[in-house]
Amino acid sequence: MRINQLEPGHSILETTDSGEEIRFEVINVKPLGRRYEVTMRTSAGLESVVYPGNAYVQTAA
Repeated sequence: MRINQLEPGHSILETTDSGEEIRFEVINVKPLGRRYEVTMRTSAGLESVVYPGNAYVQTAA
């Protein structure tokens, strides 16, 4: 899914080098010009990452 299509409540999946899947819950998506700041809940708490607007991430079904 493209970053600019994410909404709160979506889940992002990341696969580690060892094959483990980690799920992050999207809390907020904020446009910053042509980029987007995505705030998500992780095992460490809330984290924010800035992505280009045309980036893709793997989401959970």
